[in-house]
Amino acid sequence: MRRLFAALLLVCSLLLPFHAQADETLDRMTSAQIVEQAGSLHPSALYVLAARLLAEGRGQEAANWMYAGQVRYRFLLGAPGAGAKNRTLFSALTEQVGRPVNEYIAGDPDDWIAAMEWALDWDAANANPVTSKEAHAAELAEVRAGLARLIDKVDSSRAEIRRHRRDNGLENR
Repeated sequence: MRRLFAALLLVCSLLLPFHAQADETLDRMTSAQIVEQAGSLHPSALYVLAARLLAEGRGQEAANWMYAGQVRYRFLLGAPGAGAKNRTLFSALTEQVGRPVNEYIAGDPDDWIAAMEWALDWDAANANPVTSKEAHAAELAEVRAGLARLIDKVDSSRAEIRRHRRDNGLENR
């Protein structure tokens, strides 16, 4: 797991556009520095932050940032010119970070909904220099609508989610 996390950090650091010192890399940034610069970083940085927070036992914060990263990443991929490298990295991050974060956060549908709503609010309140919100407004609206649909689905499926988790030996909080 540590080797995979280190590999993800290396790949992410190669893709990130930084507005800080040129020699600063993601693996040298503290979580607080990532939070401070989150709006200007490549969406993969938000997944790295989420992985760190989950490892520290800060599951709600991890989910907040993972969903913020998901909104930004899906938006990036929906805009023209995202490229195969971004698609491959998103797939890896979704599996390696998204899966454990979702396994944790789905233990409480209220917390899960709160994380998704937090991500939508954070994205709306922060500029996105990686993918232009103005130039790709339709793509952004589609991504945001998709997450809103998931929020509605979780809200309407609370009992089913809890039952499914119980049947699969997963914790309900």
